[in-house]
Amino acid sequence: MNQLIIILSKIAIFILHKIGRGTAFPGNLALKLNKNILNYFEMPKTTIFVTGTTGKTSVVGILYEIYKHSGHKVCSNIKGSNLIDGVTTAIIEASNINGKTKVDTLIIEVDERYVKEVFKYITPKYFIINNLSRDQLARNGHFELVFNEINKSIKTETHLILNADDPLVTKFSLNKKNKITYYSLKENKYSTKKNKIDTLDLAYCPKCHKKLIFDYFNYGNLGYYYCPNHDYDHPNSLFEATLLKNKFIVEDVTIKLNNDALYNVYNMLACYTVTRIDNVKKDDIVSSLNQLSLKVKRLNEFKFKNNKGIILLSKNETPLSYNQSLEYIKSKKGSKTVAIGFTRISGRYDLKDISWIYDINFELLNDKSIEKIILIGPFAYDLAVRLKQANIDSKKFLYCLDYQNSLDYCLKHMKGDLYCVLYFDLNYLYLDQLKERGLL
Repeated sequence: MNQLIIILSKIAIFILHKIGRGTAFPGNLALKLNKNILNYFEMPKTTIFVTGTTGKTSVVGILYEIYKHSGHKVCSNIKGSNLIDGVTTAIIEASNINGKTKVDTLIIEVDERYVKEVFKYITPKYFIINNLSRDQLARNGHFELVFNEINKSIKTETHLILNADDPLVTKFSLNKKNKITYYSLKENKYSTKKNKIDTLDLAYCPKCHKKLIFDYFNYGNLGYYYCPNHDYDHPNSLFEATLLKNKFIVEDVTIKLNNDALYNVYNMLACYTVTRIDNVKKDDIVSSLNQLSLKVKRLNEFKFKNNKGIILLSKNETPLSYNQSLEYIKSKKGSKTVAIGFTRISGRYDLKDISWIYDINFELLNDKSIEKIILIGPFAYDLAVRLKQANIDSKKFLYCLDYQNSLDYCLKHMKGDLYCVLYFDLNYLYLDQLKERGLL
């Protein structure tokens, strides 16, 4: 029976590949025919699962490049869904009809809420948790609920790869007997002594409940922290990176950066850590990272006349994602125009709640180098109210409710370099229009 299910699913995969369509349906089909189909598969030698609020897809893509570069046979769900249907599809595609995988390395991105579903059937060798923060209130509720669901799903056999700079992530080490390897990023030019908006997702020691003390913040909740009673201090990292201009140093090697946004550094550092622990040759890791062909999903750059434009993908309902984009913009020199917009709040639900924009540190845009702020789409005036609360001069505001033609509006009114902070809907629209114009 299971062999027939796999054959049918492989036929579906083949047909969908031919027409360039979805990658979740074959897995969905298999699970409908046998909800426990994942129990049938024999996993490869190395299984790496990745979760976190942001950066999952980038980490999986970078890991895929490293392992492929080092001569491994690799399969991942980088092009498909990170829910259980997409995970199942990737495993079926990598396996023969007897359930034996044809690869030696399986790299899987898992949505935070679906870790518990996937881990019922698969215990990965390595589990990377890159960050965790408030995200998609309507779906996730409180971030502690997400933490608890992931935490209960982790089996002792799994080697945890944790971001030491995120106190909510290091909380996964409490009462655990797992092997744990930490990575972190030292204080750098982007670090600040204060978090400028009170949105810390773990502000108090989970043991004694004293308020954590932060020596510095890299962004959001990430930085160097300790408990006044030393019950919950920043753990020592086996892989601690030093950020320099357009590169970072870890151990005794230098890794080039295609952009020095801190989320990019953390993503690459997570990949370096797990591949070193998995005994991939260091030369192969460094060579692959320094020749990285993977396009950074959250950042696309183009030239227009004498200036540059940057498209920054920022996830709605995820303040951490927006704040990374705003901090990146603030760090750049020169005259700037910032465009912000989205046409829908959620990609999954019909929502009207925009309370999450008050958790975003829009105060970062209160900067003299920013000459214009273009607010795009049906929520333009809601964004304006939030920006006014951040004491930003409303004389800088321009409004473009016609989002279909908003790229032309931005190019027409830009002063200096243009930074577009966009949700998936406008992000894809702009990328398509830029390609049509030969600008990307």
